[in-house]
Amino acid sequence: MNINPLLRKEFRQRMRTNRAPFVITAYTVVMSLLTFFLLYENVQGQLLPLLPVRSEQVFVILSLLQMMVVALMTPAFAAGSISGERERRTLVVLLTTPLSPLRILGGKILSSSALLGLLLVTTLPLYSLVFLFGAAVPAEVVAVFAFQLFTIVLIATLSVLWSTIALRSGWSTVLSYATVGWMVLVSGAVGYGLQIISKRDPMEFFAAHWAVIFLSLNPLWIEASFEAAVNAPAHAWVEFVAFYCLLALLLTLPSIWRLRPQALRKLPAVKRLSEQDYE
Repeated sequence: MNINPLLRKEFRQRMRTNRAPFVITAYTVVMSLLTFFLLYENVQGQLLPLLPVRSEQVFVILSLLQMMVVALMTPAFAAGSISGERERRTLVVLLTTPLSPLRILGGKILSSSALLGLLLVTTLPLYSLVFLFGAAVPAEVVAVFAFQLFTIVLIATLSVLWSTIALRSGWSTVLSYATVGWMVLVSGAVGYGLQIISKRDPMEFFAAHWAVIFLSLNPLWIEASFEAAVNAPAHAWVEFVAFYCLLALLLTLPSIWRLRPQALRKLPAVKRLSEQDYE
């Protein structure tokens, strides 16, 4: 099996430090305490402690909170992937290997999102608690888990691409968190604002249409739609996937140019650059 050597090196480097087990343990403990607290608050003093409606609220709150946490944590692991190599003067050494720019980017993306994916796996037993209360069916849990994993890889991809395009880790971190801010905060605020306008004036079809478009770009809203917590079109997640995958593809070309300008020498709009442009 031909495993990307950069990915293998990144896995070993990240998992052999004390940081990985500490983050996993702390995250699991905090999420466990939060889950049991929410379950306790929703069943105490109730004659029907197994009421599915109340436990469903726990499932929605827990999944949305986890989505928010991993969305904010991913840029911290990925935003300095390439720019950090450039600042440590190790990027030239990496470029002397036979790895193509796409394999370099792929290795950095997968290694950056691996720890966050492991965090999701460790919290799966907590999701299983909702089955005891009849709050969700297995299909909902699988859909939520798969979408969270996709969102982690997506944000890691955008962060690594920004890290490649930007020359410094500071700028790549700002651009990565600005992207996450757009996904989580701006799209949601604009979408719900337009939705309020459309409800006050039923004739505002323009506002209602664009409200759905903006909300379809928000990962929290898409995840809530999997849990039937919001009224959303059946295939709203397709717009989410299509928009951000297109954005990633648009950023891939300048990222390859930043890594290895000669890889795009056949394009007429790209001029030949010297080796110093790698750094």
